[in-house]
Amino acid sequence: MDELKKIQSGIENLDEILGGGIPDFSVNIITGPPGSGKTILTQQIMFNNATEDGKSLCFTTISEPALKMMRYQQHFDYFDVDKIGKSVIFIDIGEIFRQKGLMKSMETIVEYVEKNMPKVIVIDSFKALHELAETPHEVREFGYELAVNLTTWQAISFLVGEYTEDEMVKEPVFAVADGVFKLYTEKQGMQDVRFINISKMRGVNYFRGDHPFTISNAGIKIYPRIKTPLYPPRYEVTKERISTGVKEIDKMMGGGLPKGTSTLVAGGAGTGKTLLGLHFITEGIEQGEPGVIVSFQESPSQLYEIASGFGWNLEKMEREGKVKLLYTSPVELSVDEHTAHIKDVVAQIQAKRVVIDSLMDLEIATPNKVRYKDYVYSVVNFFKSNGITSLLTNEITELFDPLKITEYGISFIADNVVLLRYVELESHVSRALAILKARGIEHDKYIREFKITSKGLEILSPFTEYGGILSGMPVRQS
Repeated sequence: MDELKKIQSGIENLDEILGGGIPDFSVNIITGPPGSGKTILTQQIMFNNATEDGKSLCFTTISEPALKMMRYQQHFDYFDVDKIGKSVIFIDIGEIFRQKGLMKSMETIVEYVEKNMPKVIVIDSFKALHELAETPHEVREFGYELAVNLTTWQAISFLVGEYTEDEMVKEPVFAVADGVFKLYTEKQGMQDVRFINISKMRGVNYFRGDHPFTISNAGIKIYPRIKTPLYPPRYEVTKERISTGVKEIDKMMGGGLPKGTSTLVAGGAGTGKTLLGLHFITEGIEQGEPGVIVSFQESPSQLYEIASGFGWNLEKMEREGKVKLLYTSPVELSVDEHTAHIKDVVAQIQAKRVVIDSLMDLEIATPNKVRYKDYVYSVVNFFKSNGITSLLTNEITELFDPLKITEYGISFIADNVVLLRYVELESHVSRALAILKARGIEHDKYIREFKITSKGLEILSPFTEYGGILSGMPVRQS
């Protein structure tokens, strides 16, 4: 059986979602409400594929004249004025349709196509032609004849229109189409997030679901949705240990953290979670291991200030390419887009250590808790499969109440769990540290007191004289 030939769209990650590109000679419908990005999507594909030997032909109708379309498209990087009239040809046929009607206008379309022999054909807007039809039957007849001709011309075609969900079910052209691209915008918190969904693509094992995308001067960039694998990725397990940057904690872990594992650090506000993360990152830099700090609370300026208070020049380390700070406001967070940014930054500096601070901010910013769990699971497994050691912090809201390490049962994802806890001792608030979990290694079972000094975390002796430390309200033992 011959392999299905495809063309590259030139839109970042769209070809990945389509399993390699857009099938050659396919008839595709691009639908969505006004302002969803339909025209930008098709124009970007047109310009990216336009050559002297393979032209792109765009028929504009009554919804948006060719001159107006070009006026707005010229602000995008993919727009090439030197291609206009040569390899990219715009034809305004709105007036022709008004004068001749649908069926007689088919001759004009055929004439232009046979004259230019294009590789890509766009009709924008195809839905606008419905308004010119005298009867619904005429629309169906025109659509069927057009689809037959498009296949005969051996070109990839895109029919753009603002179809409703009901029309997508009833309109015959959707049955004839090989591919259907649906673009829409969804309200998430205070922001509008754009999505693309490919609901149909004949002969292609494509990546189903809603994929967020952004529009910038470069055009459209798609962020494939996070997908939890059916089976955990295979990766080489090493016995090598790395330091947390705090010697006593390394001893409590039996020699340090196993390389490539994930560690959850849970504790109340101000217990030292971020500080432990800074210990972990700066120690890695001293060992020649670049690191990434993903923060939802402290901006880079705030982290510089915090780190400088303990003698670390984090700003200089970043200038030297040893660390990268990735700050995202929880208000503006899109989990799929953020995952892509993390992977890009990790690849950029070849990071060996990553800190995510904190999961609670991420959880609040993600209304869909299934997506939240998918995010954490996907990111942690990405780190593990690439030999990256990660440290994730999570804030416990109760100071002295019963413990709840994480919401929604995500603590199982971590290989190691470190608890930082406030303890009331004789009207004095102290801090306690315990290793609750260390997968596959023998670890210290004692609950130890610690304090924060100008040099960072200082681990002290175990609470041997008290019981009930983890309750936050210990009792002196006889």
